[in-house]
Parts: sequence; structure tokens; C-alpha cells
Amino acid sequence: MAVDASITNGTITNAAYKTAAEQKAEAETVNNDLDKQAFLKLLVAQMKYQDPMQPTENTEYVSQLAQFSSLEAMNNMGTSVDLQRANSLIGKVVTASTSDSVTGVTTEETGSVQYVSQSGSKVYLTINGNQYELDDIQKVWDDTYASAYNISTAWSNQMANLPNASFITSSNKDAYQTQVASMYASYMAMDDYSKSFISEADSTKLGELVAQYRTLGVELDGSEES
Repeated sequence: MAVDASITNGTITNAAYKTAAEQKAEAETVNNDLDKQAFLKLLVAQMKYQDPMQPTENTEYVSQLAQFSSLEAMNNMGTSVDLQRANSLIGKVVTASTSDSVTGVTTEETGSVQYVSQSGSKVYLTINGNQYELDDIQKVWDDTYASAYNISTAWSNQMANLPNASFITSSNKDAYQTQVASMYASYMAMDDYSKSFISEADSTKLGELVAQYRTLGVELDGSEES
């Protein structure tokens, strides 16, 4: 099936090549603009085609403009409040929940809010590189949780750089000994709450590495058994 795409300055501008968030924000911006234009066109048409024998009072036009201005100000205020709320979450650990519009499957993502952006009247938060609307945020975790989460996440990321125990032999044990010893020491220094964030796979991998080094006669403090 062919896909129609317009190109502007060498860039494909077809909506199919835009993210869902970009398409949604763009559509909302267009709708907002149409609403404003529609109101002004309606007001002009009302003035143009009014009955000359019974013209509308100027006060009615002023009243309509005032109501429209008040509504627009309320919308702008709502966006400003959302932006302040979102900015207050930067650096905090949150959980975002979204549902697939096709399958209905709900997914959750937990992580620190990296930055906040705004498109039209919508405010977005970026978590682990993914963009979410402010309304998608279902949980905001306290500082104790955030600290434990960040420590365990950093530890797990470092653990991913280590090979499995079966890879460690007498010929290459020196290459990884310092890293394994450091990971073991940092794990033992964690409190139970922080350890609860460590996956079973990572804790098992560490235990196997420690056991392998001891099998090779190496203690994790760097000394070798005689």
C-alpha cells in the first residue's frame, strides 16, 4: 500500500511518521485554533447579518467577548497550573500508567522524571526516555523509595556489564576480580529495603560469581588462599 507523504525542506511531514504524542498535541492545537476562529467568525457573521430594524445591542457583543476571554484565561491558567505540577515532579520517582487503545492492555513504567515539556495546552513528562501526559502519572513515590530505587537501578546497570560465572576461569579471573568484589561489597552495604529492588536474576548472578571466585581460591578482598 502506498503512503502519501509531503516533504518540506527535505523533511517528511506525513503524520504517519510522527509519534503518537506529537500527533495528539498537533490535533489539539488545531482544534483550539479552530474554536477561536469559529467564535470570531460567528461573532462577525452575527454583526453582519443582524436585523437592521432590530440591531443587537453593543453590550451583548461586549458580553460575549468577555465570556470568551474569561474562558480562554481559565484554560491558560489550567495549563500553567499543570506545568507547575509537572515541574515539581522533576527528579522524583513516579509511576505512569497507559492503556493501549487497540488491545486495552494497561502498562506501567516507573522511573525518575527527567524533564518536562509543553505542546499546546498539554504538559508532558519524560521518564526513562519515554514521554507521558501529566494525567498518566498514577503514583509519586517518597524520597526513601526514590533513594532505594536509584541505588538499586545503578547497581543493576553495573551488574549487567559483568559476565556470567561460567565465563570466569583461572586465566581471566584477574580481569573481573575488582569489579565483582566492588559489586559484592556494595550489595552487602545496602539495607534490606534497597535489596528488595534487586531482581532475583541479578542477586543469583552475583552469588554465582562470588562462589566461582572462591572455587578458584580467590577471596573478594583480593587475597588468595594458600
